[in-house]
Amino acid sequence: MSAESIKENAVRKVIQELIIPDLSEIKTEQKVIKERIKSLDEKIDSFKNELKSDIARLDERIDSLDGKIDSLDDKIDTKITALSEKVDYMNKTNERLFDIIIHSSETKKIA
Repeated sequence: MSAESIKENAVRKVIQELIIPDLSEIKTEQKVIKERIKSLDEKIDSFKNELKSDIARLDERIDSLDGKIDSLDDKIDTKITALSEKVDYMNKTNERLFDIIIHSSETKKIA
């Protein structure tokens, strides 16, 4: 090695020690931070998977409830139709009775 190379290395070491005296400590902290970030990424992935699972279960429950609502809707429609038919029948019966009463009262007036 030449004298100039030795000087350059010495100057480089002095500059490194002055500018970055705790380089190895910083590298260690950087490694710890990277490990923490990796751990947090794994937790985030785990939470994402749990959330996807929860959402899937909720979707199944919603689909189930939709089916029940549709079934109840059909039952209500059937009952409304049956009641509507009964009301129509009652109205027709009332009209007939009214016609009979009016007709019989008109016959009594004539007689």
